[in-house]
Amino acid sequence: MSSVKPTPEPIANRAGLPALRARAGRHPTFLAALRRGLADGSRPGLSELRSRDRDDFTLGLLDAWAATLDTLTFYAERQANEAYLRTATRRESVRAHARLIGYELAPAKAASCHLVFEAEPHDAPEAVLDYPPGLQVRSIPRDGELPQLFETVEPLLARAEWNAMRPLMAWPQVLAAGAEEIQLAQDAPRLALGDPLLLMQGEVPVATGSGDQAGFLRRVSGLRDGIGGRRILALRSDPASQPPYSFQPILQAIWMPGLAFSTSSMVALLAGHSWSVATLASASNFHSLTPREMRQAVQASDFRAEGPIRPAMLRIRAGFFGNTAAVKLLPANSGIGAPGAVTATAGQVGDTPPGNRAYLYLDRDYPEITAGQGLLIRNAANEAWLRIHAAETQGVEAYGLAAKVTRLEVDDKGLAPDGTLIALSGFTTRGSIAHALPEPLPLADLPITDPVGQAAGALGADQVEIATPELQLMPGKVLAITGERADLAGVAAAEIRVLAQNLIVGDHSLLTFTQPLAHRYVRATVRLSANVALATHGETVAEVLGDGDATRTFQRFRLKSGPLTHVSARNARGMVPAIEVRVNRIRWDLMEDFRAAGPQDRVWLLRIEEDGSAHVVFGDGLRGARLPTGQGNVEAVYRRGAGLSGHLEAGQLSLLATKPAGLKAVTNPLPPAGGADAERLEDARRNAPMGVLTLGRAVSLRDYEDFARGFAAVAKARADWTFDGFARPILVTVAGQGGAILPEAGDDMQNLRAALLAAGESDLRVGLRNYRPVGFGLAARLFADPGHMPEDVIEAARRTVLAAFSFDARELGQGVSQAQVIAALQSAPGVVGVDLDALYTGDTPQLRPRLTAALGRPDLAGALPVAAELLTLDPTRLHLEVAA
Repeated sequence: MSSVKPTPEPIANRAGLPALRARAGRHPTFLAALRRGLADGSRPGLSELRSRDRDDFTLGLLDAWAATLDTLTFYAERQANEAYLRTATRRESVRAHARLIGYELAPAKAASCHLVFEAEPHDAPEAVLDYPPGLQVRSIPRDGELPQLFETVEPLLARAEWNAMRPLMAWPQVLAAGAEEIQLAQDAPRLALGDPLLLMQGEVPVATGSGDQAGFLRRVSGLRDGIGGRRILALRSDPASQPPYSFQPILQAIWMPGLAFSTSSMVALLAGHSWSVATLASASNFHSLTPREMRQAVQASDFRAEGPIRPAMLRIRAGFFGNTAAVKLLPANSGIGAPGAVTATAGQVGDTPPGNRAYLYLDRDYPEITAGQGLLIRNAANEAWLRIHAAETQGVEAYGLAAKVTRLEVDDKGLAPDGTLIALSGFTTRGSIAHALPEPLPLADLPITDPVGQAAGALGADQVEIATPELQLMPGKVLAITGERADLAGVAAAEIRVLAQNLIVGDHSLLTFTQPLAHRYVRATVRLSANVALATHGETVAEVLGDGDATRTFQRFRLKSGPLTHVSARNARGMVPAIEVRVNRIRWDLMEDFRAAGPQDRVWLLRIEEDGSAHVVFGDGLRGARLPTGQGNVEAVYRRGAGLSGHLEAGQLSLLATKPAGLKAVTNPLPPAGGADAERLEDARRNAPMGVLTLGRAVSLRDYEDFARGFAAVAKARADWTFDGFARPILVTVAGQGGAILPEAGDDMQNLRAALLAAGESDLRVGLRNYRPVGFGLAARLFADPGHMPEDVIEAARRTVLAAFSFDARELGQGVSQAQVIAALQSAPGVVGVDLDALYTGDTPQLRPRLTAALGRPDLAGALPVAAELLTLDPTRLHLEVAA
């Protein structure tokens, strides 16, 4: 029996190794074993081969066989590794293993963003321009970049008025009955201290005070200049605070049959209410009003439930005829024991003709006073407000006087400040004064200084008032909000929000979004645009794939352009290919495999190969229908372009590749997100078994993690139990490829949320949040091998430790210890020792034994749950030096 071992090297593999050892030997061991065999006594035929010279033919032949065995065992080991999913290194091997369990490696996915278009003014201002999907926009490349093309995937409704809507900058000044201060507009007439004023509500003055202190008349007690030319008046009145400006609730519209619907009748119907645009649109359609007519009706309406209180200055102060007549006293010895002196002019003002009217004679002619005006008469104890029914000039002789005066016909009772009617008999000619010709004073609008996005008064953080009534902004419309952040001076921000409600309130709109704004904005810098459409990376290509042949099975066609665009979708993979295949102009449907297809089913499969090319595969007549014979009858319309190359900066998408009439500019206020390169091998090894592990359902925390991690654009995921005070919902934290933050309102997050709910328990609440990136710093002294240059050692250690604690190498909720940092640094070439000086988060360097990353948890303040953290090394806080 031979004493030479057939296997010079033992073959043994412990569990969990990244690669298998399966080589029986290498060239040196094979050559040594063959040379030992020459001296083996059990092989007498080899005893004559005694030469050990390297140039000997026999030794040369053994060397050749050793090289052959080395080559064979190398490839045998590679084949052994490629036979297992964990150890396979070639993409085609991993793909083949995944296909055995029905898993396809994820192709590249297109990024998406909302584009904001600028529309040109239209001849018809109320016209809404409708553009179909497919508007192409090209990026302006930065250094080292190529231009990227994006296409809109939804219709665009645009108006020039929607380019840059401004928030409401001021609201009407609302006066209370007891207002003690008012702000007049810049063009208001000049007033002086002591001038009389009335606060009018409609045609009636508003009283202040109560009991004996009640009265209509106010006096200007103070004057000062305000901002923007406003004049601020202080009034003598009871102190009262001005109520905040508020919006009236929506009232149900009741359209009465047979109503003559005109602008004036619309004004009457709208007054006192605020209206949703849906209600107004229904009324407009029912009564055949154009958008312009509806806008005119709305802007002409006063949307207050009661008439507003307006100040009015009293232009005329008049006495009554006879108040200057000489006083004639009765003789003391007349025998009449009067308690006081009586004069002829001490009686009531005016005359009382038959009926309920009275005539008042003013002290002279006032041609400015006409019928229909109001009149305030007052004495030391009472006031009365009267309506003038008629005014005429008359000559009067009485009390020893003759004059040409104004005679007023009024009711014989007037409105007292306490709301009752008071007889004119209490007002005497000599002791009463008349104030007439009330002239309305224009009020200044009050500036709004609250930041947009901040809950204030009746408004919430999800509401914005815009300065115009936009009747055609319907719920569901997407708006872009841009402006300077109120908490960070000079820092601009942008958000995309969906309109939930649009209330028309007077001359402006109150917009309510489905979600609150994430930031607070300086009001003067805010612009809102409704010319918004969703776009994804890629361009549309129409292509004839080839000829159908009914004699062939599993016909296969390769798309000439690529990579094929995949867009976000609500399925387990989170995306679908953007392609449509037609045969003889009839659409055929995409399937994942042919197992469920019958002989007549017009279906096809999509296969992505190692080079990224896409192939369309048809059935064999048993599993899926064969293609009918025809020339050029197999066509496809698809989109090409995907991957992280679509992750651009905000504002880069600014070139209209297609220039339809009516659009002149475009931009992207937010950077595109959600793109992903083709699935990496490490991710494929981890994600491929998911389907057979969960069978399309999510039950345990691990199931939710695996499900979310296998979703397109998601690189990392973690699931944690939380508690909201009533139940234990699950919080799933996700991170995009390369550490990207997925937009909360974007398609990827919405589709993942819907997919998790569909795959999980129906009565289990699931939250979804973006991860919280946390950077840490470290400082260390390195002991270098004397044979290495210090700068080379530092650079090698820097690369090694940054790779060890990069986004790709870390997991959500994973901590960092001193031992891990030291081990990573010592693995760098030329490093023989490490003295760690600092390991910290935050801004203060300190040496901590371990850094912890927070897991998903409920927010103790009662808000949304707090997502898990991901600890990565911050390059700006990495300090290395070589010890002397």
